[in-house]
Amino acid sequence: MLLPKHSLSFLAVTVTLVILASGCTSLTPMPPDVEIPPTSPEDPESPPSDTPTPPILSTLRGVIEFEGIGDFTPSATVHIGSHQVVSDDGQFTISGLEAGKYEIHIMADHFHTYKGSITIASESVLLEVTMKMLYTPEEMDLFARLVYAESAGEPAFGQIAVAASVLNRLADSRYPDTLRDVIMQTVEVDGRVYYQYSPILDGRIWELDPKTQPEAYATSMEAIFAAIAGEDPSQGATGFYNPSKVSPTSWVTQQPRTVRIGNHQFFL
Repeated sequence: MLLPKHSLSFLAVTVTLVILASGCTSLTPMPPDVEIPPTSPEDPESPPSDTPTPPILSTLRGVIEFEGIGDFTPSATVHIGSHQVVSDDGQFTISGLEAGKYEIHIMADHFHTYKGSITIASESVLLEVTMKMLYTPEEMDLFARLVYAESAGEPAFGQIAVAASVLNRLADSRYPDTLRDVIMQTVEVDGRVYYQYSPILDGRIWELDPKTQPEAYATSMEAIFAAIAGEDPSQGATGFYNPSKVSPTSWVTQQPRTVRIGNHQFFL
């Protein structure tokens, strides 16, 4: 049966009202599922990340002063944590240190080992250290007198070589373990006692007077300072002799030679 036109219009309005009442806003199909982007890391509601936070790294810079050797600067070995570096002209830099407290050791030949602790923060840290010499003023005075007595008149590097050979003897297990004992060492041969260095035997070691011969004394000290700082023209020698004053059959002429400087032949 056909409905009148006004009945069809009424039916259309009724259907529309029913759809709106049900909450639908569109009669088109729903789009496919869309992936929701992850929550921003700054969002406090986001889940914690598994990526570890990198440690804060800092840098340690150091300045080392060496007491008792003027302007000379030996090298030193610096240990801190798992790091080890050698200083250059009294300075060193260690990078990549995590924040925290560390033990630090600094070692240099002829000086007491420095032992301390340092706290590394996020900023760079500056450490200033003074290294104290192993030898007493009395030993240094005796040393200067020996160098003068043995090498006065020799070229500067010949005097340094004499000083270095004494220090090489000190480091050698065949000889005494203090500077004074090395200089004053005696040996017994056929019932007679001999000093290792002839100026002690004949008394020339006491001829140098720092008050009346300040320049000569300072020159000897400069040679010692250079040797302590690591200069060694003797090439590792532990002794020396004057070939013109020694018999060719002497025991010293049979020792392994290193270098000839001025009037001295150096030997191991």
